[in-house]
Amino acid sequence: MAGKTLARDHQFQNIPNTPYWWQSRETVRPEDAASVDGSYDVAVIGSGYTGLSAAYRLASGGLSVLVIDAEDLGFGASTRNGGMVSGTLKLSHKELCAAYDRDTANALFQEAQDSVLFLERSIAEKGIACDYQRMGMYFAAYAPKHYDALAHEAEELAALGVETQMVPQGAQRGELASDIYYGGRTTVMAGGLHPAKYHAGLVAACRAAGVEFRSRCRVQRTARQGGGYVLSTDRGSVRADQVIVATNAYTDPGMPWFRRRVIPIGSYIIATEQMDPMDLRALIPAARMIQDTKRNLFYYRLSPDGTRMIFGGRTSFRPISSDESAARLHAAMSTVFPSLGKARVEHSWTGNVAFTFQKLPHVGQHEGIHFALGCCGQGVALMSYFGDCIGGRILGRGAETAFARTRFTTMPGYAGHPWFLPVVGEFYRLLDWLERPKS
Repeated sequence: MAGKTLARDHQFQNIPNTPYWWQSRETVRPEDAASVDGSYDVAVIGSGYTGLSAAYRLASGGLSVLVIDAEDLGFGASTRNGGMVSGTLKLSHKELCAAYDRDTANALFQEAQDSVLFLERSIAEKGIACDYQRMGMYFAAYAPKHYDALAHEAEELAALGVETQMVPQGAQRGELASDIYYGGRTTVMAGGLHPAKYHAGLVAACRAAGVEFRSRCRVQRTARQGGGYVLSTDRGSVRADQVIVATNAYTDPGMPWFRRRVIPIGSYIIATEQMDPMDLRALIPAARMIQDTKRNLFYYRLSPDGTRMIFGGRTSFRPISSDESAARLHAAMSTVFPSLGKARVEHSWTGNVAFTFQKLPHVGQHEGIHFALGCCGQGVALMSYFGDCIGGRILGRGAETAFARTRFTTMPGYAGHPWFLPVVGEFYRLLDWLERPKS
């Protein structure tokens, strides 16, 4: 009832359900709609950050590359995400050490940190104008025990050479003008960008390097033939010596082995109307990326031009309309920032994030096919880095990533449809409620 009342009071009907970022999205090119035929050194399935980074590395190394996508280029998470850049993983260093040997845990942790540096170099080398800025991230403690956990982890991070700082509740307004959190922690190795501009810059760099694209072209089957592969699509067939799967949370049923190992989870985001930049900056004084510590977390930031609040979260583990998600996110945003209670929502959209059963991304090969899947919500820097790693591996240059050592298993009976998510979501919601102090 509350959601319906909110939707009526704020007239949240018929809000555009396209991402705010798509105002800067590349239009479809006629050549991308051509039939699929011929032979290439490498065929890349998926035109997100992973596929584009791999394609660029390979084409720059002298190979012929074709990128195929079932939708428009960058239709998935690469142009739908919040534009937050982070070198963190879903598992802490302590959890990594519990799951793997210490050398592997250290390598995984360090590569994740270094992926931010890779992203920064890539943006600079390609001359991509995507509003990137390293301003850090603030993790807001949803409960007192969460603050204690952040503080304990801060000690571990300091021992690993990571620059971080605890912010007690009494000093929090220097980071976040909200009274609902119990302090938090800052980290330096994080930033923000405009995801669609970054994606467009990668596409442009790939085209300049000689990469060919086919959009709105679905790969229906991939089969070995001789020393390579034949990809059958709804617009013809193509032969490639090597294949890369870079479909993440949008993996089709035609790739069952990969689909069974990826859990697509919907994430919802809103963008407010244009507002006074000074008023918005007062809400997030350091203009950092913000993420809270709930299991069903909220994440938010200022738009790159500072005129809008971008507010996201996992408001539902069942499909809901963009109007309903706008109402729910607006209510959450108003709880965090009461002054935004009357702000209009101009965009409300959703996209799928790829999780794995291990809560870690994985890079490797299956039956000779290369892949990088499962960004677990930390994909902007990591997936860009993984694409470059795959390209280097095919070219015979560079060391193997430690993420090739992570276990990539599935659950018995799981075929790619996450029927269990509503139950898990409600369980997480209950845990969040239990951990929150009651007034």
